[in-house]
Amino acid sequence: MTSANTALLLDPSEVEAINLFCNARVRDLIFGEHASVFTGTAGFDFSGIRDFQSGDPQIKVDWAHSTTTLFNPLQVRECIEERSIGIVIAADVSCSTRFGASGEPIGKGIARTIATIGLSASIFQDMVGLVLFGGKKHLIEPPGGGRNQVERMVDLYQTAPAVPGLPERERLADTLAGELRRTSLVIVASDFLFPDVFTTLKELADLKQPHDLFLVMADSAFAFELPEISAGWIGCVDSETGARVELSYSQVRELPRLIRNHQDAVEDYAERMDLEVLRVLPDAEQFQSAIVDFFLERRLRRS
Repeated sequence: MTSANTALLLDPSEVEAINLFCNARVRDLIFGEHASVFTGTAGFDFSGIRDFQSGDPQIKVDWAHSTTTLFNPLQVRECIEERSIGIVIAADVSCSTRFGASGEPIGKGIARTIATIGLSASIFQDMVGLVLFGGKKHLIEPPGGGRNQVERMVDLYQTAPAVPGLPERERLADTLAGELRRTSLVIVASDFLFPDVFTTLKELADLKQPHDLFLVMADSAFAFELPEISAGWIGCVDSETGARVELSYSQVRELPRLIRNHQDAVEDYAERMDLEVLRVLPDAEQFQSAIVDFFLERRLRRS
């Protein structure tokens, strides 16, 4: 397995590709059904002026304010739609997410989730915040809007330190409850390989009223499909606890099946707790399609 602590999970070109994908996927909805619900300027509150970003429609340009910058960059009026919603993404930064096979760490799927949901939400002018859990302490990026906010969240996620053997004292549900100022859409993205996962799910289920909470599970069995080896015993380190253990060749070969069974059990338990689970595979295109479609379906329930 390889560590991703020193490498970017998503580089700027991948974030740009996700942005283009999200814009294309949502375009018909924004300029069709959703746009028809709101006409003129009614239903929007002015929230400030910001620099023009790639993908902003020309109608949002504030030409008067742009003269103060000599039109470089153009200035855009930022408005919050009354039907916009608050979104909080809780992303797992535990050590297991920083490892993978064939150069594809588990955390890359979680980083894609942050980027895909954040960029899709920005089209609706939703405010998105981030809570990182699984490290030494919870880290929080306050809610904000626009692509710059999404890029900050992705950078925070992929540069957050993952330290084994330091269990959290904070409950994720308590941290989220403290950040939810209004009825919100809450997404918890993880491999769900951490200790006390079932206790955490039970606590998260209590947030479903009045909030809308769903889980994104990064399917992780692929990360344990290691190359064939000839050794009888293999020295291993538990990435979550730092504990060292020796496994037999047959035990190593069983790891993908054990991980798959564990994630199946987590998914079954979550569904019993009335928590919807979106389980996503490493394939980027299928991953993004699943995330965008699932997010939009949940997002439009609240419009």
